[in-house]
Amino acid sequence: MKKYQPSIEEIDQKLDQTIKQKFSSGYMSNKKWVKLIDTFVENAELIKRGEIKKVLEEKIGLIFISENLQYEFDYWNIGFEGVNSFGGWLLYKEIEFLKFPAKFQNENSYQEQDLIEIKEIINKIGVFEMTDQNDELILFCYK
Repeated sequence: MKKYQPSIEEIDQKLDQTIKQKFSSGYMSNKKWVKLIDTFVENAELIKRGEIKKVLEEKIGLIFISENLQYEFDYWNIGFEGVNSFGGWLLYKEIEFLKFPAKFQNENSYQEQDLIEIKEIINKIGVFEMTDQNDELILFCYK
């Protein structure tokens, strides 16, 4: 017996419905996402770990930022292709928030990243809904 596999259209409708029910405000347009990722790529040495929370999942994943990412190859006007730990495509509108921890364990070592510098490069792009507390910076896509 085949397991039911929802279509892309059904998943997209569920995502849109959940966003409308769960959040009162959306802060990120696709254009703003592209500017953000462009800036992260230009400053990849500062972004050692970025965590992402999807709207339809409770699991936290990772976004992989490097100076080698290219627009229209790794990320597009609507989302990412394979630069995340969820695998495959990830539309920008699927992301509830980005989180940058000040300290984290990577493989067998502890690492740190400068949240003040990360916040400064984000603020150069424009106005974002962010909070920095408990040794982490969170950029909200919806609230």
